[in-house]
Amino acid sequence: MKPTLMKTAIAAAVLLAPMPALAQAAAGAVPNGFDRPAQAAAPQARPAAAPATASAAQAPDIARSEEALRAVIASAQGTGFDYSDFTIGLGTQIRQQEAQVVPLIKGFGAVKTVEYVKQEGEAQMFKVTFDNQVTEWLIGFDAEDKIAALLFRPAER
Repeated sequence: MKPTLMKTAIAAAVLLAPMPALAQAAAGAVPNGFDRPAQAAAPQARPAAAPATASAAQAPDIARSEEALRAVIASAQGTGFDYSDFTIGLGTQIRQQEAQVVPLIKGFGAVKTVEYVKQEGEAQMFKVTFDNQVTEWLIGFDAEDKIAALLFRPAER
């Protein structure tokens, strides 16, 4: 990956990180797992042997989160974000960065796999492998079932 694209991807992760908005909506229930060192998060990580599809079949929140995440990515790579899916605060933040974020997500290429990684508070973390990039995404919902947190970054290798 080109260094400038990596910097843009990291910037996109920061720009789409509405954790303060989610903290207001969910009373601080969702910690920002991307800010913690990998060692601190390791004890909470799910075993690598657990298949993502089995997890999604057993946990409706995971299945709902994966479906919403796939829809967000498809919208970004298609005609643009569907802002009715987001809270007002998150939608505002994304609108401000759409011109930079949409081309970045389109540049990732087609989605190959979406794998559940772990729960972070009330949000779910997924590893999304595209044709040209491997990323980590965090998605969380508010009490009205709107997407209140959406964060992505290049996956740590």
